[in-house]
Amino acid sequence: MQMQRLIRRIGIAAAVAAVLVGVAGTGAQAAAVNPYTPEALCGPGFVAVDQDPIHDTATGARLGTVHLLRNPLTGYGCTVTLKSAYVGTLTGTRVYLDPEWTAFGVDDGSRRYAAGPVHRYIGAGCAIWGGSMTDPAGAVHQHDRANPAIGGAVTCF
Repeated sequence: MQMQRLIRRIGIAAAVAAVLVGVAGTGAQAAAVNPYTPEALCGPGFVAVDQDPIHDTATGARLGTVHLLRNPLTGYGCTVTLKSAYVGTLTGTRVYLDPEWTAFGVDDGSRRYAAGPVHRYIGAGCAIWGGSMTDPAGAVHQHDRANPAIGGAVTCF
């Protein structure tokens, strides 16, 4: 009888330990994944048009992605920069949208997950868009297709 109790207690302790290890592992893994999507940040009706990664210029590691979305019914554009490195850590993160016919919009600051959304009316015109991330050492990394002359990528509708 006592042997059965001992075996049962050991089995319960092992099961509890396995659950605790599984929960701890899930939490650590979830912290590295960005919980946001461009569509959720921009809002209903926005669909993906283009995206451009941000890589660490020294290591080539992917730091994040700049997304351009558009609502075809309203003509509004939306940009967001989603982090894929340093997720959950405050680092400089920037996104901008500069339509041909309306004012420049930017979101720039220390962010845990994303910069943006930046909404601007584009209509049937063109827009310059882009973003950047700053690593913990202070180096700024632009999105891959950033044109040095204008700072961003150009998309026309």
